[in-house]
Order: sequence, then structure tokens, then C-alpha cells
Amino acid sequence: MSDRIVLRSLTFTGPDKASAALTFGDKLTLIWGASNTGKSFTLKALDFMFGGSKALPDINERQGYDTAWLALTLPKEGDVTLSRALSGGAFSLHQGHVTAPVAGETTRTLQPKHDAVSDGNLSALLLTEVGLRGKEVATNAFGQKRPLSFRDLGLIYLVDETSIQIERSPIEGGQRDARTTERSVFRLLLTGLDDSAIVAVEDPKTFNAAKQVRLEVVDDMIAGIEATIEADYPDTEDLLGQLKRLEGSIDAASASFAALQTSIRGLMAEKQTLARAIPDAASRLDEVNLHIDRFEQLQEVYASDVARLEALEEAGFLLNLSAERQCPLCGAPPDAQVHAHDHQDIALVREAALVEIAKIRRQSEDLASTLATLRDEQSLLGDELPRLTERLGKLEADISDLTPQAAQSQSDLGQIVAARDKAQRGLALLTQREELTRRRDGYEGAKATPKADRPVLGVAGSITHEFAQIVSGVLEQWGFPGEHHVSFDDETYDLKIDGKARVANGKGVRAVTHAAFKVALLLFCREKGLPHPGFLVLDTPLLTYRDPLKTPKFGELEDDERALAATSLKDRFFDHLASLEIDAQFIILENVDPPDGLETRAHLEVFSGGDGRRGLFPI
Repeated sequence: MSDRIVLRSLTFTGPDKASAALTFGDKLTLIWGASNTGKSFTLKALDFMFGGSKALPDINERQGYDTAWLALTLPKEGDVTLSRALSGGAFSLHQGHVTAPVAGETTRTLQPKHDAVSDGNLSALLLTEVGLRGKEVATNAFGQKRPLSFRDLGLIYLVDETSIQIERSPIEGGQRDARTTERSVFRLLLTGLDDSAIVAVEDPKTFNAAKQVRLEVVDDMIAGIEATIEADYPDTEDLLGQLKRLEGSIDAASASFAALQTSIRGLMAEKQTLARAIPDAASRLDEVNLHIDRFEQLQEVYASDVARLEALEEAGFLLNLSAERQCPLCGAPPDAQVHAHDHQDIALVREAALVEIAKIRRQSEDLASTLATLRDEQSLLGDELPRLTERLGKLEADISDLTPQAAQSQSDLGQIVAARDKAQRGLALLTQREELTRRRDGYEGAKATPKADRPVLGVAGSITHEFAQIVSGVLEQWGFPGEHHVSFDDETYDLKIDGKARVANGKGVRAVTHAAFKVALLLFCREKGLPHPGFLVLDTPLLTYRDPLKTPKFGELEDDERALAATSLKDRFFDHLASLEIDAQFIILENVDPPDGLETRAHLEVFSGGDGRRGLFPI
């Protein structure tokens, strides 16, 4: 399958309406007949089905029809059908050639507007099919570009009866702003090269507008800076000297402030230490005093116990002395006396008392030593507490003296820093003003890109010459009068035929030569293996053979038209297209009768206006 699009049929359907179908042959199709039977409507409908946004003519015959179906054979997708509501909007893509939705089929929705980064639009699909997806075309002489749309090819494959006879290049639609793009499309078809490699430059109009805007912005910025300088910096000449002096002052003030902070931090640390030491010492002194009181009371107890035990021991001693004597009361001899305790028991008690006395005296000595230690600590604490309290008071006084000095030093440093920052801002403003002034001078002196440096958007002369020779061959095959010396005009992007500009002829001659241009372009692309939609629809290319009485809107024939009408070009035109062996499709919409026997070499659709098929839509 070749990389071309083949039109198979165009069908209109509507509720309770008989389908209006028009089929196309693989090679040459002639749709001919009376005026006002739907031939031009057919071309408008094809344009509509290839993504056109212009509404179809609201003719009476189409009333009741709501959908158009265009059956195609595509290089990759194969047989498909596009359907679209006659009111416009998106397309549905159906598999196969259909004229109604198929139950259970999965259709794709395609948007009519081109989107280079999306696959969900008709333009992207068709460009992919013919090998032109991703191409870029220039939009102006300065190299600005945009992605190619299939709609950009419309002038190449669809030629209506107005365009085919009008006095302008066959590749131009008449909109001045679109001329560069239209020529870029033609160049792409002739060379196979798009404009993606072009480096764009700024056009003078945009450049000058941007330049003026830049100058205005810079002037406003400079004026704002100068107003600030005038208000805040009456003496800008010594700003740098001021900055150096202020930086020196900052160093000295910072050192002074740092010294005060260091002193205050040292005093605060000592104060915190004293604040913890004084309560600890007072608490310890209270503990020592309490221990001394208790230990003195204990010492008294020890003394009392020793006195009691000494009395007991002395009594025992006395009792032992009188144990062998007569009773002083009754005079009884010792052996006649009866005692509750033996004198040995008294000796034991006495001995125990002596032991206990010794023990208590040792404890009393230890207690006396402890008391001495506590009294020493009591004396030390008694002396230390006033000294610590006095030192704390002195620290607080020193801190109170240094704090205002530190605050004043910090304030002084802040003022110096603020003055330094202001000087720095002033110098920055001066630098900024200088930079903006340099930038403004640069903008003022900037020039638009000279014409010599703009991208070359023309077509090489060797290629246009070769194309012109193809046109010459087509005209010769058609039997066009003259020597068939054809050249391409690089200024008008049109042809000169035998030294005469193509547009300088009558409308009938312009129609034939326009058709020759488009047919030759298709032939050129096919012979060179270059991308092309592969089909061409021409409306009224044989205008020269009109009957002025039947078609008065086109006027009387001019001299060159009469000369052309006297030739056999009409028959040879169809013979040539029918005989072409290239893989292409031609659809001709005409009012003139076809040559005899054409029906054996081409597909014919006759709009009779009366008997038979009256027109595009059935009556």
C-alpha cells in the first residue's frame, strides 16, 4: 500500500432520509453536470470532512440530513470511515467502510483542531499516514515556526472554483499573514525538508516594540533610583570613604561591646555560683549549730552517767570494806549476817561500773573531738557567710554598672551598622544606576537583525526549475497553446509561461494553468518519493470551455480563452489524467461534457439536473 490517502465515498445520512452517496474511483473521477446540482457543495463537504471549521451551505436539499460519512483507505490504518455531524464538532473514526454505526464497534474520537503533541485529532492521524507528522513550517520571514497541520495542505489537495481562476499563486489562499506558511508548505513538498532547523530572528516590528518597552522600563527604574539617591544621599561623592570609616568604627565598637559582654558574662557566672553557695553555706551552718546543740546535750548526759556510775562504784567499794565486820546496827558477827547479795556480786557490779565509766569516757572524748570539729566549721561558716554575701552585693553592683554601658555600646554599634548599611545601599544604588545606564545605552544602540542575516526561506533554483519542467510537460500533454517554456518566479511563487506571467491571462487560462500547477506538484512528489496527500480535487479547471450564456457569472471569453477553447485541450486533459500510471487520485468537478469513451477509463458521476441522478442529494 502506498503512502497516499484514497477517497472511496462521501455519504450523507439522516433520520428517515434516503442516503445521499457519492463514490470515487481509484484514479480519475469526473463529477459533471448542470450548475446548482451540488458539485461545489461536494468540494465544500470534502473540506469539512478533512477538518474544516466553516459551516456547510444551508441549502434546501440537505434538510433532514445530520451526518456525513467519508470512506477512506489510509496507508497504515487501511479502510476506515470518518463520520461527523453536519453541525460540526469532533469526528468518529470507524473501521471499514460504513455509513452507519456498527453494533459493538469501538470508535475513536478525533478532534478537528490540530494538536502536535496529541494523537487524538484528525490532523495528527492524517499527517502520520502521509509521513508529515512532526514537521514544522515557518510563519514569517524571520523564522518563527509552528507545527505543520493537515489543514495547511488544504490548498494543495482541494481547489475550489474561485481559487482556481483567481489572480494569485496557486499555493496561496489570499491571506497576507499566511503567505510565508503557505510557501513553506510548498517548499516542504518540493524538497521533503521542513523548517525545524531554521534559527529564528526577531522581526523589526517586534524588535522595535520590545526595544521601546525595554527603554521605558529602564528609564522608570533609573528615575526611581535617582529619586531615592536625591532624597537619601545628598553627598554621594564621599560614600566610599564613609563606608571605610564606618567599617573601622564597627570593628572598634564591636570589640568594646564584646569586652563588656565578656565581663558581664563572667560576673553573671560568678553571681550564679555565689547565689548557689550562700544558701548552701547558711543551710550547712544551721545543721552544724543543730549538731553542736545536740552533741552538747549528749556530753551532759555522758557526764551524768559517769557521775552515777562513779557513785555506784564507790558504794560497792565501801560495801566491800565492811563485809568482814560486825553489823554496825546489831553487832552480829559476819558469819551470823544474812545478805540478799553476796559481796562477790557487789564486786561484779563495781567492776561493771568501772568498765561502763571507761566506755562512756571514751565516747565523750570522741564526742568532744567531733564538737571541736563542728565548732571549727561553725566558726569558718560564720566568717564565710558575711564575706560571700558582701561579694554577691559587690557583683550585683558591678553588673548594674556594666549593663547600661553594654546597652549603650550595643546601641552605638547598631547605629554605626545602620549607617554602614545605608552607605552600602547608596553605593549599590549608584552601581545599579550605572549598570542600568549601560544597559539603556545598549538598548538604544541595538539594531534589528539586518535582512541579510535573516533565514533564507526560498527554494533552490534547481528544484523549482525541475518542477517548472514537470508543469511544462503537463501543459504539453494537454495541448496547451505555445512553446511550453515554463519558469518559476521566486518573487510571486507562480509560473511564467512562454515569458508571460500566469496570472496575466484570462480566468479560463488561469484555471487550466492552476490545474497544471497542482497536477505537476503531485507528479513531482510521486516521482521523487516525497510526501503528498496523494489526491487532488479540482473544481471547474476547464472554465475556458464555458458557455457565457449558460454561465454568465464568469463573463465573456477573453482572447486567450477563445484561443484555448479552440484547441482539443479539454479531451487531452482527461486523456492525460486517465493515462497516468502514478499512484494518485484525481477528482474533477466540471460543467463540460466528458470526451467520448472516458467512462471506460474513469469513474463518472453525472448530475443531470433532471432525469437520472438529479444532483448530490436525491429529490
